[in-house]
Amino acid sequence: MITESLLDIKRYIKGKVLYGEPMAKHTSFRVGGPAEVWAEPDDIDDLETCISLAKDKNMPIFVVGGGTNLLVRDEGIKGVVISMTSPKMKKMYYGDVKAAAAPAVRLGDFIRSCADNDLGGLEFLAGVPGTVGGAVAMNAGARHYGKKDIWQSIGDFVCEIKAIDYDGNARIFTRKDFNFGYKTSGLKGFIATEIIFLLTKNDKANILSEYNKYLKTKKATQDLSLPSAGCVFKNPAIGGKSAGELIDKCGLKGRRVGGAVVSRKHANFIVNAGGAASSDILNLIDIVKKEVRNQFSVELELEIEIV
Repeated sequence: MITESLLDIKRYIKGKVLYGEPMAKHTSFRVGGPAEVWAEPDDIDDLETCISLAKDKNMPIFVVGGGTNLLVRDEGIKGVVISMTSPKMKKMYYGDVKAAAAPAVRLGDFIRSCADNDLGGLEFLAGVPGTVGGAVAMNAGARHYGKKDIWQSIGDFVCEIKAIDYDGNARIFTRKDFNFGYKTSGLKGFIATEIIFLLTKNDKANILSEYNKYLKTKKATQDLSLPSAGCVFKNPAIGGKSAGELIDKCGLKGRRVGGAVVSRKHANFIVNAGGAASSDILNLIDIVKKEVRNQFSVELELEIEIV
């Protein structure tokens, strides 16, 4: 039920405000119950206003980007879901060897735009879905297409992050403040507003050639044909085998719960084969974790975020 107090939010936000907005429309899994309040701030001032209003009403805040690493439960999300997807929040800038992007900029768009400005280095992220902010938050990375022992991460190229905290205070993080690790940035509790990268000068043709090599490898090895959130589990720190290998060895490819299926192409992908509910995916995650635990004594850790 939308109270008068919640309706007040729409009066003060310049951007879009929706009530009971289905999160299935905003996640790559295409599942998830409603957001109590969905807000798309128009600019940084609007974002600060949104945070302030939510705090005044004692409402929790949840920030989403592209929704590509997110599983929202069927019950939805209480409080204010802030989406940084307004067109005015998708700016990019370029210098001699630096490039800056707002977190809501699509990662692929940013990499190709950098190439247009002869700035390379991020080609290994070709085919990674979602936004620049999401990629930085989870320190997205990939193996070299030809040298599997070389792992590259986006955090290696970040030199500065401008952000605000949940009290609306501005903050600038530099290299000494970062704590990038495997699938983590160590920057929870802040909302990034601009991310600055140190890149390398290169010819556009060379950059796009590398980009396409990574993209070809990704398309050949990952299931991109159905809605998913990419890899569901992190690779175990010990044992020498990836999460996908362990799941495959358990014979779980093709395992189905409702509309959720373990991909036959990449065992670390769970896909929405049609009509899946969040509960289907959650139940399938539990089955996979249990089987890997029983057969290999390995406790798989989630890469995706569940809310």
